[in-house]
Amino acid sequence: MAANSQCTILVASCDAYADVLGHFETLFSKFWPDCPFDTVLVTETRREQDRFFTRQVACGKGMDWSAMLVKALDSIATDRVALLMDDYYLSERVDTPRFLARLADARRLGAASLRLIPNPDCFRRFDDEFGAYAPGTAYCVSCQVSIWDKGFLRSIAAQTTSAWEFERRGSYLCGGEERPMLVTRRREFPFVDAVHKGCWERFAVKLCEDNGIAIDFSRRPLPSFRRRISEAIKALVFHAFPKDWIVRTQNALGYGATGKT
Repeated sequence: MAANSQCTILVASCDAYADVLGHFETLFSKFWPDCPFDTVLVTETRREQDRFFTRQVACGKGMDWSAMLVKALDSIATDRVALLMDDYYLSERVDTPRFLARLADARRLGAASLRLIPNPDCFRRFDDEFGAYAPGTAYCVSCQVSIWDKGFLRSIAAQTTSAWEFERRGSYLCGGEERPMLVTRRREFPFVDAVHKGCWERFAVKLCEDNGIAIDFSRRPLPSFRRRISEAIKALVFHAFPKDWIVRTQNALGYGATGKT
């Protein structure tokens, strides 16, 4: 069956996350077996004998995350792209008819992006079905699973370097965007963010165990107790203060600018 020509699934990865990507493939195959789109991997080194992806864009060592993303986007023919990170593990069956309906909605409404998970929840009402993020505010641009206008996605990536910059600085590079940046009012793409700052999340470990996937903890560990406490404190701060103020402060200080989100 020919792939749907209206959208491409683009998976962003790197050599350091090769172990993570393998489990991504297993869970994607299980929970979205009827995915109607081409799947494109962008990474550093080509994965030999990989039968999962329709195509790979191997960028080699030394290219930053955003530049790799731009290179991959330039190789994609469809004008809509769904960007997934390699640690976005599907946790339930994807509702393909609903995804196709949201793709049609993105086209019908001329959306710059249509996010399929209401995170963060600081959006305003757009209509009875969707919210909308105000352009030029914190996390109006995000790596959360979205259906993107390819040109809009490329324009933000071309002005940033890391995934961190893409979200936190990129959110303030689109203040003049007139097309809506939409978001569904409920979670419509079932995934968990499996890795945080290089460590496995416990709920992701359980997801893998429940699906017969053995994790090699010698490659990456669970977070230490100290790190869990530190992250809990950061989460409290994030919820206690306005997101826009926090992100602007992080941008000014260059906090985490070289890290993977």
